[in-house]
Amino acid sequence: MPQHNRLRLPRPALWIAIPVFGVALIVAGLFSLGASTFVAVGFGAFGALAIGCFAEYRLHHITASISKIASGDRYTSLPQVVGDGALQSFNATAESIRSALIAADTLAVDQRRRETEARLHHAGRVFFTGNFRRAIDDVVNAFTSAGERIRGTAVDLTQSNRLMAKQVAQSSDTAAQAAEDVAGVAAAARDVQTLAVTSGRHVEEARAATKRTVTELARADETMRNLGAVAGRIEQVIKLIQSIAGQTSLLALNATIEAARAGEAGRGFAVVAAEVKELSRRTELATKEISDQIHGIQDAVNETAEAIAAVDRSVADMGTVNENITRLMEQQIEQLDVIGTEAMKVAAAVSETLPGIRAVVTDVTMAGDAVLSTADDLIASAQSLTASVTRYFSDLDHGSIKVGILHSLSGTLTASERPLQQLLVMLIEQLNQAGGLLGRPVEAAIMDPRSDNDAYAAQAETLLREHKVAAIFGCWSSASRKRVLPILSQQDGLLFYPSQYEGQEQSSHIVYTGATPAQQALPAVDHLIGMGRRRFFLIGTDYIYPRTTNAIIRNYLQSKGIGPDAVDELYVPFGERAFSETVLRISRFAGRNGAVVATLSGDSNVHFFRERARQGLDADILPVMSLSLGEAELPALAERRLIGHMVAWSYLHTLDTPENHAFVAEWRDFVGDPTATTNDPMEATWIGFKLWTQAVAAAGTTETQAVRRALAGRSIRAPSGFDVRFDAETQHLHKPAIIGRFGAHNIIQPVWMSDDVIAPEPWSRWRPQNGEVPLRKAG
Repeated sequence: MPQHNRLRLPRPALWIAIPVFGVALIVAGLFSLGASTFVAVGFGAFGALAIGCFAEYRLHHITASISKIASGDRYTSLPQVVGDGALQSFNATAESIRSALIAADTLAVDQRRRETEARLHHAGRVFFTGNFRRAIDDVVNAFTSAGERIRGTAVDLTQSNRLMAKQVAQSSDTAAQAAEDVAGVAAAARDVQTLAVTSGRHVEEARAATKRTVTELARADETMRNLGAVAGRIEQVIKLIQSIAGQTSLLALNATIEAARAGEAGRGFAVVAAEVKELSRRTELATKEISDQIHGIQDAVNETAEAIAAVDRSVADMGTVNENITRLMEQQIEQLDVIGTEAMKVAAAVSETLPGIRAVVTDVTMAGDAVLSTADDLIASAQSLTASVTRYFSDLDHGSIKVGILHSLSGTLTASERPLQQLLVMLIEQLNQAGGLLGRPVEAAIMDPRSDNDAYAAQAETLLREHKVAAIFGCWSSASRKRVLPILSQQDGLLFYPSQYEGQEQSSHIVYTGATPAQQALPAVDHLIGMGRRRFFLIGTDYIYPRTTNAIIRNYLQSKGIGPDAVDELYVPFGERAFSETVLRISRFAGRNGAVVATLSGDSNVHFFRERARQGLDADILPVMSLSLGEAELPALAERRLIGHMVAWSYLHTLDTPENHAFVAEWRDFVGDPTATTNDPMEATWIGFKLWTQAVAAAGTTETQAVRRALAGRSIRAPSGFDVRFDAETQHLHKPAIIGRFGAHNIIQPVWMSDDVIAPEPWSRWRPQNGEVPLRKAG
């Protein structure tokens, strides 16, 4: 250090030396004026105490600020009037501590990022390992079950074989008996054949006897006819004899008469005698003839007797033949009965044996089928195991679905973006615990753009080219989004963008889940106008979102009768921390009926509100309607009085809906903090992730075009309690508008909300017609 610097007395030393010297002069003066020692000492002690209190007061503010910095509050600054010397060294040391803490925080965040990536990657491996283990378990269970089935089948098959052997032995005995029975049947059949031949011969003899009987009967018939004829002739002879007898009787009567006459009668008697003589002659002839006829009849009768005897013999022969035939037939019947009985025995034996054989064969067949089926199952299980092993090692390398998380974990946007990264990790872990997506785990490649707009683009290209992510969830400012958009177009990527933004953009490569001015800025302005505010100071960070949004607000206010003279604008750089002059300017412009619309980004919100509180500019004097301050920044403002200031979002942490209660509970459980809060960008991130997973599941692929088609017309019940709907034409969401007001303990409570979701209208009609955004440099 130069010599003159060593000789210069630091101002803090003068602040202490001058009062001490003054007290010493006063004490000396008191002694010189004759004051008592007690008074002089008392005054000196009082002066020393006052000097000590002054030094303590100054040091207390310094040490308190250093303590806050050391505890991690990167927003705290030392008192503005510090001085030089040791206090200046305190200030430099505090800034060094702050820088070191920020650097350490950056390193810690990067380490946590890597650990989170590794945890998700490990979770993916655990997912695949779990699937592989389940596949192995299934195969082992299949083999075990198959082994049990094979063992049981083997036992059944053994029993079936034993039963079959027994049945076969019985069947063999039965078959042998059946063979004997069949041999008996064959012998009986041969006997029947012999009997049949004999019966045929006897039948032939009976036929011949019958023919003879017929012949003899014919002869007897002819004889009997001849005998009839003879009998007819005998009847004629008898008639003749009767006639002769009659004549003889008459002649005898005449002879009697003549004999009575005596002589005279002699001559008549002679006549009578002659006639009697003639009659006798004729009677003799007739008698001879009758004798001859009788002989003929006798001969005929004899012949008839002989014929009848012959017939009798033939009939006797036929009786004998019939008796023989009857006996043969009876023998045949007996043999046939034996054959039938034996056949029935054989049939019964076979019938009894066949079901047993059939059952055994069926059992053996079923056992064989069971063994074949089990073998097929084992082969299928082995093939499944092979496929599972192959798929497992393939999945370990590139089987998971990768998404990119592109949120700043360090720098000025840390407080805003870090919760979004944590929320995405929570959603990914929940998804994997529920079985993953398309049967695969989801992993995240986590980046840290460090609040640098150019880094967003470079890391987005890394995510798409190297990590091959299916989608990117991230970006915060419009500047970072516009840097990333060309990369998305080149790589056909898909970004889910969760921040509210200025609109005037539409890309098939971005899903805009945040609010547009029509859903946030314009309802906020209407609410301020409704409160009677007629002068508006528009303050924002110097980039496209605040400038375009404020240009829209200006034109909208003009349509409400609030002209350009009642509207002022101011833009500050990213990371701006000095707002004392800005707050003074706002106060002078706005007056008593003014309002501030703030579109500050990142840490600048905290510094701006801290400075307002320090200057005593409360909401009842000049309310602020913030379009970018949310619950994520509130911990850094805990000691500041924000009651009455307002925010405009599509979601608030304090919304009383079942969906929000579940959302908040899951978040608090994940971070392990029962007081952790959620905010609008977190809900927008939640909506985007849920819509993406639904679209991927519906499309059956992570391919960008297919997912985009699956997103069309999709809606989801958001934690806000509204059914948020995706507009495929604009790639934006229909969302509600909600105005919140800071209450006690800096808790934001809703004071107004839209009745339904509001159309996004990304191409605002309130934007300047020439398309130019008026630019005003920061004051």
